[in-house]
Amino acid sequence: MSRRITFYNKNFYHIFNRGVRKSQIFFDDKDYLRWKKLLHWCNNYDYSYSQYLERLASASLKGGNPEALEKIIQDKKYSLPLVEIHAYAEMPNHYHLLLRQVEDSGTSRFMHRLSTAYAMYINTKYDLKGALLEGPFKGVEIEGDVQLDQTYKYIHLNPLAAGLVTKQKLITYPWSSLPEYMNKNKKGIVTTNFFAGRLGVASEILEFILSDMSENDKKNLADIALDYDDKP
Repeated sequence: MSRRITFYNKNFYHIFNRGVRKSQIFFDDKDYLRWKKLLHWCNNYDYSYSQYLERLASASLKGGNPEALEKIIQDKKYSLPLVEIHAYAEMPNHYHLLLRQVEDSGTSRFMHRLSTAYAMYINTKYDLKGALLEGPFKGVEIEGDVQLDQTYKYIHLNPLAAGLVTKQKLITYPWSSLPEYMNKNKKGIVTTNFFAGRLGVASEILEFILSDMSENDKKNLADIALDYDDKP
């Protein structure tokens, strides 16, 4: 069950949240894509992504110097990412992340920047006001290897469990990290080597994700799924 926790470096956490009153937080493909871009940006740069896009567009339109802006951005890049992102799933009204903290307070800093940036984007795009998400993000520390593997599986099964895709189409769902694990040449935002080392090649990862859960598996998931509705 979600609770107030302290985040420690090298520990894994399941992070999730949903829209206020279970309302949508992604309305079209551009919204899903913006979230994915922000996952990378907020983890690596101490600079507003929307401001970067505005300055880049202005420089291009007015014959400015985009290279100078890129230099500014590189100066704002963290020496290390705040967290490692090991899995994610974007759903119509909620999201899931499996993170491993790298920097002190990295999880809280990353999630604050991510949640704020995305809410501002949605409110501006759709002329909305007020909170987008259901309060602060929820976080659960992963306890042990079994729960870690089952959390990884649970996150990637979300689109299938919600009826958004069939089992045969799960690997093509574009708004989760699973496609990155299925294509070793696909460059993305996820640290894939850890679970590839644990679970094997792409076919073995997919076999694990699609395998039936035992009662013991479900018990290990109780703390992260009991109080949360994953239906879109």
